[in-house]
Amino acid sequence: MFGYIRVLEGELKLNDYALYRGVYCGLCKTMRANTGVTSPLTLTYDFVLLALLKCGIDSDKFTVKPGKCIAHPIKKRPIAMPNEPLKYCAAVSSILTYYKLLDDKNDSDVKKRLVVKTTLGQAKRNMKKALKALPNYGLEELAEKVKNRLDELSALENDGCDSCDRCADVFGMLLADCFENAAKGSKSVNACRELGYRLGRWIYIIDVCDDFHKDLKKDSFNPLVKAGFTSLPDMFLRATLSREADMAYGALKQIDLHYDDVFRILENIICFGMPNAVNKVFEKHTDSTAKLNQSTIQ
Repeated sequence: MFGYIRVLEGELKLNDYALYRGVYCGLCKTMRANTGVTSPLTLTYDFVLLALLKCGIDSDKFTVKPGKCIAHPIKKRPIAMPNEPLKYCAAVSSILTYYKLLDDKNDSDVKKRLVVKTTLGQAKRNMKKALKALPNYGLEELAEKVKNRLDELSALENDGCDSCDRCADVFGMLLADCFENAAKGSKSVNACRELGYRLGRWIYIIDVCDDFHKDLKKDSFNPLVKAGFTSLPDMFLRATLSREADMAYGALKQIDLHYDDVFRILENIICFGMPNAVNKVFEKHTDSTAKLNQSTIQ
């Protein structure tokens, strides 16, 4: 479901992009050290946003240095040195990974169940290691909230919910919990919760759109398919996604961030990166529909 929240590189200053990439690589190294050597396999750029947000709120500036890693052993890349925001995001990632795998344990897809069976134990150990490393962040309470949100979402899916809005709302509340916990004690905590909520809704909706034709073909769960759609209502969904992004940006502007470069990167993600992701998803479906129509004519 994750993987859509990224910058649009061409609209970002070179120094800001170096910081963005450095935080990603730093998060990878932090996950390897704090939540197990296998945990970076679940890393996506979405968590860079949360790391930058927490850094900007906590005044815990990133120190970026050139370095090498297992994935890039020859050429040095900018890597952010471990700090509290990176450790926090590594822990949140491990929580989300474990409970998502636990949720997938009873999935109808045999291949998915096999993957879960082979990785669930390690994911649980990774999460426990993360919770132990950061005892002062209320992560056990957050883990319980994440579990409850995913259970609620799973119940909606099992009941064949035909409301994309209801499902998106649950996932929005899940990310709201994560963002609120990251800003605990800050005067921006309510704005951070709103930002997480809007991003969560946006992520769920765009994922539903991205998987629509695949789910329609395989008769897999998709609230739009359950609602009876046989093609994507493009204009309505684009407007919905645009509204969520606008509200996310409104929340971002209310957050007291201590660094201009952090704000510029987060602004780029919401104002340029997210619309670009929407365009890619809908262009893909337009091309697929055109090919299907052409095949039908022939």
